[in-house]
Amino acid sequence: MDIIAYQDFHAIRLSDFYDGPDYQEVEDYDFMGELWVGELCGFNTFLRPASIPDETRAISLDFTKDHDGMALRVLEALEFPIPANCTQSQMTAICGEPKKVIKLAKDTVTLDFIIGDRCRYLISCTIHQQNGLMYLDVVDETGVLQKTSRKKKTKEEKI
Repeated sequence: MDIIAYQDFHAIRLSDFYDGPDYQEVEDYDFMGELWVGELCGFNTFLRPASIPDETRAISLDFTKDHDGMALRVLEALEFPIPANCTQSQMTAICGEPKKVIKLAKDTVTLDFIIGDRCRYLISCTIHQQNGLMYLDVVDETGVLQKTSRKKKTKEEKI
């Protein structure tokens, strides 16, 4: 499954979708062990690595609060065809088998996928058994995931 091309993903900004009173710009935001700059409103974040401040590389969406339908508009822009209340089986049908499954509570699960042939993305989503999709992270695989992967290997080699 392919979604939006990298160059289009890199240009997306939260301010394209939301300008409410809780919108803010941030610097030195810690995410995935890296420092980022970007925009946020609640748990919705559009982040750019501090080393590449012009390119959005990570988007997190909060489906537990409706900010004027913002999350659905972002999904449309990402060309990511999932419903707002997506279930675990729907997500697996769309993205394939998850690379990792973490049971957070008896009624909540986090699934990690790597999708895309043309452009690869890490998709991490938290799904509630009854209410469906709660949170969704979409991370550009280039650079960010490669760094994370190298850090894990370095830690594993030391053990």
